[in-house]
Amino acid sequence: MGLGLQPVRSRRFVTNLLLLSFLVSAVSGVVLFFRPEGSLARWVGWSVFGLDKKRWEAVHLVFVAAFLLASIAHIAYNWRPLIAHLRERAAALGSARPMLRPSRELLAAVAVIGAVFAGTLAEWQPLAAVVSLRTAMKDGAFVTTTPPPMPDADRVTVTELCGRTGLAEAQAIANARANGIEISSTSMTLAAGARAHARSPEAVYRAILGQQDGRIARP
Repeated sequence: MGLGLQPVRSRRFVTNLLLLSFLVSAVSGVVLFFRPEGSLARWVGWSVFGLDKKRWEAVHLVFVAAFLLASIAHIAYNWRPLIAHLRERAAALGSARPMLRPSRELLAAVAVIGAVFAGTLAEWQPLAAVVSLRTAMKDGAFVTTTPPPMPDADRVTVTELCGRTGLAEAQAIANARANGIEISSTSMTLAAGARAHARSPEAVYRAILGQQDGRIARP
């Protein structure tokens, strides 16, 4: 007895794959636009829908590749209709070499793309504002309350942090405990402490220094 499943139609499958991969790529691109850069994302425990910066970058990369492959397959499946359309258009225009005669719409699109490209390089407004917003997001203007004291601060151990700040290790442990963070070993990194207590390395850092406790920052 059959399950009543219809066979998958390749052309429709490719069309749906093209659409869905575009949507995921667009969403992941928007998310990554608002991400802090580099170690700062780890420092503040940045995540969206439970995915951190590294995972969002992986999702974006894979689905952009899927979109490109689906685009190639879509063109291949529709190659004959595309050529037929160009020939019909050529006959309507009465041109012997229609493919060398660009349409007004194509010229307008090229002009807009050229203007946006030139405007971006020349820092015209409002294009420059988009770049400035991305720079602010990259620098953590909207997520950081305590800047990292050093590059890759989330990978620093409690011992190293105490050595840099002049704080006694016993005091660091007491400060952290007062803020709900147990330091099992001074060789523990801030990132490890953050994972163990569902907080950001920034929050662990502030707790060790005896500052007001903080939770994971969100964009």
